[in-house]
Amino acid sequence: MKTSLFYGPRDIRIEETSDAEPGPGQVLVEVTAVGICGSDLHTYLLGNVGGVAANDPLTLGHEAAGVVLAVGDGVEHLKVGQRVAIDPATPCGVCERCEAGEQHLCLKLEFMGLFPYHGAMRERMVHPAHCCIPVPDSVTDIGAAMLEPLGVALHGSRLANIKIGEDVAILGCGAIGLFLIRLARLAGARHIFATDKHPWRLALAESYGADQIINVSETDPIAEVMRITNKRGVDVAIEAAWVESTANQCAEMARYGGRVVIVGIPGEDEMSFKASVVRRKELDIKYSRRMKNTYPAAISLATTGQVDTDRMATHQFTLEQTREGFETASTYADGVVRAIILPNKR
Repeated sequence: MKTSLFYGPRDIRIEETSDAEPGPGQVLVEVTAVGICGSDLHTYLLGNVGGVAANDPLTLGHEAAGVVLAVGDGVEHLKVGQRVAIDPATPCGVCERCEAGEQHLCLKLEFMGLFPYHGAMRERMVHPAHCCIPVPDSVTDIGAAMLEPLGVALHGSRLANIKIGEDVAILGCGAIGLFLIRLARLAGARHIFATDKHPWRLALAESYGADQIINVSETDPIAEVMRITNKRGVDVAIEAAWVESTANQCAEMARYGGRVVIVGIPGEDEMSFKASVVRRKELDIKYSRRMKNTYPAAISLATTGQVDTDRMATHQFTLEQTREGFETASTYADGVVRAIILPNKR
């Protein structure tokens, strides 16, 4: 079968690899759609993400959907031909955090596309059956893949604990930022500030529910937020970019006693806050890791039309065009928001 392999920064090759058979508790999945996430771009551009380097050829991609082709022994809740969203994280189920109900913090977590675990940018893959979530026919293949970033946004939104009537700032209007904007609107936020440097992403942000649009290439986002809020600041500031200057921007924008949630991943695996600001304001700062049991809620939001999971998937590529997809996403070319790889377009 054809497989996309990452060899080093900006070096992706399509190669023939061997198929695998599903073992007990596993399924063989034909991959239909894979999103190129910001963390994939970290690996593509820098060779690592979050301090984890890809030391051997690696298949990237963790926002994925597919169709079950075969089931292993003991698999009863899935059948051949069933469409599924693929949860990229496989927790051990027995460590301290798993037993505490925090599988996303599993001490032995295996995560697709994070070395040494191969991801979904290939024609077929074997995956644990309990990590494959059936999706209804009303959810498209691309929509099923986008349930993963929606789940990440849901977890971040829950950590933010947005209340009716609160002011919220979302910094970064990629896919997860756009989902966060929509979730803030559904949560009853009063004013939603959206910041980005790309006009087409800000236009989408407005359509997803933001009512205060700030182009950081033209306007100081901190000054603008403080001006509009009469120097009070926002109740909640959520970072959804690459955590460079944006983490401190969140702190500066937040009101005294406000909340900051960091969802983005820094390129250099380091970040810092201005101590006087976070101390003086006594900010509640939380970091978000992936998602926590959010697939059921994400599917409900998608099937009821409360969140549009397809519209931000602006660019589609075949498996053979994987490198072109990564270049488009990494250079923000042609108005891209989310680039999708379609290993088996149906």
